[in-house]
Amino acid sequence: MSDSLERRRPVGLVVAASLAFACAAPLGKYAQAIPAPAISAGRTAVASLLLAVLSRRTIVASLRAVDRASRLRLVLAGLVFALHLTLFLGGLARTSLAAAVALVSLQPVAVVAVAFVSFGARPSRREVVAIALATAGAAVVGSGAGRGEHSVVGDVMVVASVALYGVYVAVARALRDALPAVPAASAIYACTCMFSVLLYVAAWPGGLALPSAGAREWGAVALMGVVPTTLGHTLVQVAARRARPALVALVSPGETLGALCIGALTLGALPSGREAAGAALVITGATLAVTRARGD
Repeated sequence: MSDSLERRRPVGLVVAASLAFACAAPLGKYAQAIPAPAISAGRTAVASLLLAVLSRRTIVASLRAVDRASRLRLVLAGLVFALHLTLFLGGLARTSLAAAVALVSLQPVAVVAVAFVSFGARPSRREVVAIALATAGAAVVGSGAGRGEHSVVGDVMVVASVALYGVYVAVARALRDALPAVPAASAIYACTCMFSVLLYVAAWPGGLALPSAGAREWGAVALMGVVPTTLGHTLVQVAARRARPALVALVSPGETLGALCIGALTLGALPSGREAAGAALVITGATLAVTRARGD
């Protein structure tokens, strides 16, 4: 499975990941009665188990063959991903869906910046312009805080999660020669689950007590494990091994558009005029960058 995935065209992988990610924020809103680290632990536990089953013929041998440095990178990726998910889900619970998914489109900024620092992957002039447009759009979105569900605290948490996402993609990219993508993803999600449980125990009253929530909330967590995690984030890891960092990060504009549509249809979560204007700027910048990426 892993080899066939890695032979796919990177643009196709990114489009598929965008569609999977579009479900994440609406499902997160359904599950927001559950603390963010518990959602993170639940969704990554589901994803890790599913991928372990799918790669059962190769996962044990692949992990045994990994050197010490790569094992440390797997653990680091799991820690960064746990912090990313916890901050994003916590921010989503504290701000409007429209603001959260618009700010997620800043991910190209983080990925390109980290790739430049870590790998010397210098962004093109067009990508710099695209990043400037996306950043301006994020500022417009943020200026709408204080109206309805929209809050500064939630926005800041989402932006922090975006910064961590850039680190996560860089670490995942560094693992491309160490082991196949699917076993790597399963191991990363297992580490993410472990760190998320530790965050939950440390930060929430009640220790190891299971959060009280209904079937709808836990069903949303399970779906998050299958669709945006098993499909979306795994496809991002596969694409990160072959594609330019800016292209990989462009899953976020598709996620933004899809999540806004799903949120409006299922939750009645319509964006304000300012949120819509900011989201349009962010998406325009991201589209400009993907045009450049396809021409490579």
